[in-house]
Amino acid sequence: MLKFTFNILFLFIFLPLSQLNANPVDTVDTYHDRLLASITQSAGKSDQARFTALAPAMDAAFDFESMIKTAAGTYWSKASDSARQALLAAFRRVSIATYADQFAGVKDGRFVIDGSRTGPRGLKLVDSRLKTADEDVSLTYVVRNRGGNWLIIDVLLQGGISELALRASEYASTLKNGGTEALTQTLNAQAASLLAN
Repeated sequence: MLKFTFNILFLFIFLPLSQLNANPVDTVDTYHDRLLASITQSAGKSDQARFTALAPAMDAAFDFESMIKTAAGTYWSKASDSARQALLAAFRRVSIATYADQFAGVKDGRFVIDGSRTGPRGLKLVDSRLKTADEDVSLTYVVRNRGGNWLIIDVLLQGGISELALRASEYASTLKNGGTEALTQTLNAQAASLLAN
């Protein structure tokens, strides 16, 4: 269950202006609704089918570009445009694939939003919980306004453990040894493995 708890956290479709996320709570609430609907839609199907069902919900809610830029640090700023785009695509793919794999056995889960608060540097924190038959997991979404659209840039487990910080730590040795190209290959391989079933 602990493996599921960590992996569900980690957990681009370009929407018309009328569908932009108007405020942080709307972003998270809409994401939760679409996530649960996609799980129901793809129940009993392959990981690839769940990936396809989940992708629109995650694309609309997460700022994958800001997330991988932060996780890769100076390696991102030094990379070419083509290398950045390849890494972004791989990061997006493995993120959605992780959810597709981990949500395969989830039944009767529901999300509850407990409220929102102001964070540092204009960020907003949306406190929520994932309730299943086995546990009640506290999730705090870190949400930032990007061009009038509120997007998720991190998730905190039990109010304090940063998923993005965990990813940055995980990626550090690969980036040091092979740069963004090596990380891109690693993430694509991880995604392929997750979607093999």
